[in-house]
Amino acid sequence: MGQPPTDPRVRRRRAPEPLRRPSRLEAAPTGEEAARLAEARLAALMQGVADGVLFFDESGVLVGANAAAERLFGYARGELLGCNISIVLPGIDPSRERSEVEARRKDGARFGVEATIGEGRGGAQRQFAAVLRDFTDARAARAELQALQSELAYARRLSAMGEMTAALTHEINQPFSAVATYVRTARWLLQRKPGSRSPEIEEILDKAGAQAIRAGEIIRRLREFVTRGDSVKTVQRLSSLVDEATTLAFAGRRAEARLSVVRTDGDDFVLADRVQIQQVVVNLMRNAIEAMDGAARRELSLATSVADDCVRLDVADTGKGLDEAARLALFQPFRSSKTKGMGLGLSISRSIVEAHGGRIWAEPNSGGGAIFSFTLPKAEGRPE
Repeated sequence: MGQPPTDPRVRRRRAPEPLRRPSRLEAAPTGEEAARLAEARLAALMQGVADGVLFFDESGVLVGANAAAERLFGYARGELLGCNISIVLPGIDPSRERSEVEARRKDGARFGVEATIGEGRGGAQRQFAAVLRDFTDARAARAELQALQSELAYARRLSAMGEMTAALTHEINQPFSAVATYVRTARWLLQRKPGSRSPEIEEILDKAGAQAIRAGEIIRRLREFVTRGDSVKTVQRLSSLVDEATTLAFAGRRAEARLSVVRTDGDDFVLADRVQIQQVVVNLMRNAIEAMDGAARRELSLATSVADDCVRLDVADTGKGLDEAARLALFQPFRSSKTKGMGLGLSISRSIVEAHGGRIWAEPNSGGGAIFSFTLPKAEGRPE
């Protein structure tokens, strides 16, 4: 077959040329060119680092510094090079990879830095790089945060004291009511036995004095609480505190409920302020007694138990119980179901328990009424 006719008006398309590939990789820079390139890269890296960086040899002579180091110490780079590193870091130890040392600025001001030392070799000599971070601002920020946290805790105490002040009369009235009852009983006995000395009268008056002392203790502990004083915590058996609180709760009162106390056989030692925890137990007991007012069955049950790392007390009554709305608002200040109640006793009790590292809550009693419970961490030691 012959070739197709060629029309000079038609331009033939040329086939695309294949992609050109390099026949070989370009040679990496060597010698002085490679050294200059590495130096340029290192300089760019050092200028971009936020921390100060100093380079020095094994004799301590400074051979390099970045811009951050100039700002940190107040020296120009030219003033630093050739000087001994001790002019800015008098206590630096190149053998320690990481340390906190005192630094000195050009104007003589001293400040703390965290130094991280790296070591390399340049010929026969060892070379060092120190990366320096000023922790003055960080420490100042931490100190300021701690101060703010302390002030916040103090403000919370003042707020709690505002609540407790209103309840103080109620709390103090309990022991003083007992004092008045004991004194009236003593007077009645004296009238029956004029001119005679009676051990009964002496015992009654002793109890009255003990209750007056207890009232003073309550006031003192509340004052310490708001004036940033630490509560007096000692290792105590919770069951023993419950026994003492039971006596206080019924002091000056006739038997208003059938009481049962179940004590754990386990190790129920806690680190507690005796007066404060007794006050919590007394409050829970008296609330339970008042909740059973008018109830056909009046039974008050206390039980201590030990579980995991906590010691627990349950105070159960057979009163009218709690609805859900009341239960959720129980420990809020100024919330009370009592006609003459101020709604602060349970709020104070919660503050005391939580200050001891514990928890307090309430739930319905399956037999009718309510159960108030709190836990305290177990003490590590035993009383001496």
